[in-house]
Amino acid sequence: MRIQRKIFSPLLIAGIISVTVVIADQLSKIWVRHALPTNAHKIEIITDHLNFIHRKNPGIAFSLFASAKWAPFVFAAISVVAVIFIIRLIYKNKHLPIIVVVALGAIAAGATGNLIDRIIPPHKVIDFIDFYIGQWHWPAFNIADSSICIGAFLLIISSFIYRDPFSPLPSGDGEKKEDLP
Repeated sequence: MRIQRKIFSPLLIAGIISVTVVIADQLSKIWVRHALPTNAHKIEIITDHLNFIHRKNPGIAFSLFASAKWAPFVFAAISVVAVIFIIRLIYKNKHLPIIVVVALGAIAAGATGNLIDRIIPPHKVIDFIDFYIGQWHWPAFNIADSSICIGAFLLIISSFIYRDPFSPLPSGDGEKKEDLP
């Protein structure tokens, strides 16, 4: 499915997705700061499976590099570069399939949501979704993290559907694999 260029541009669609996710992410983190002021507080959502907690993560996924003093600033810089790269990628490829535009918008949103946390003191990302089944416990995450994962998943799915979603020619762009000789 191609985007109707006269009505919506890929950049506009990705922007709407990004702004919506960033707002939801930041509002949820504001709520967490007020409803769960310390690590000792938690709200049980689904008994024995899902809680809301308050964790501050100075590192990246799974708290990697959490003890490194440089981590928040380096990861903030990486986020800025990633968002600029995504914006440029969408701008230069005006015939992207909608699934790719949505995926890139979701990834940019997640990077921006966590970037905001890294810029504002105490320079730590707020994680609050605590999911577990029995002894299997997933590290706490947030809406921005979920958005990045959903975007990455959509990019993987699109790689199975489209031959070359970044092809500059609309006629050859986005042909389904089964349509190829």
